Amino acid sequence: MTRFSFSILCMMLFPLIVFGQSRQDSGSQGDILQVLTNDEEDTKVYIEVDSLLVANYYKLITQNSKIIGIPGYRIRIFSESGLGAKEAQQQMRARFLSDFPGIDAYYKYDEPYFKVYVGDCRTKSEVLKLYDEIKKKFPNPIIVPDYINETSAD
Repeated sequence: MTRFSFSILCMMLFPLIVFGQSRQDSGSQGDILQVLTNDEEDTKVYIEVDSLLVANYYKLITQNSKIIGIPGYRIRIFSESGLGAKEAQQQMRARFLSDFPGIDAYYKYDEPYFKVYVGDCRTKSEVLKLYDEIKKKFPNPIIVPDYINETSAD
C-alpha cells in the first residue's frame, strides 16, 4: 500500500518537475498540492487527487516540519531503567562532560529507559573516530543514527 501511494504521488508530481521552469511569473505560489489541484481555466495542469492521499501528504509535511536538526550520528553511552536510573544517568553525563569537555551530551527518556547520547557527528567516519576515543573510558558504547544539532555539525 505504501509503494502504491508513493507511486501515485510521484505520478502526481511528474508534471510539476517537467513544467516547473516554464512559468514566467515569480510570485509565490503557496502549497504545491493546491497549485496542482487548482481547476481554474488558465492553469496548464489539473490533477484530481484522492482525499486519503492529500491527507497523507499534509501529514508527512507536518511530521517533517517538526524535525529539528539534520541527519547524523550520536553515541549512546548509558541506558538503564529502574530505581536510581535517573540519578545514574545524570552522573554518567557529568562524568562524560568532565572527560570530554568539547563534546555535548544529551539526556533522553524512552520509557522505561534513561539514556545518555553524546556527540553530533555528520558522517560515519566522524562518529567512528569519536567511538574509538569514548570506548577507552566508557564500556559498551553504541553508535545510533539520530538528528543532530546543525550548529555543532560544522
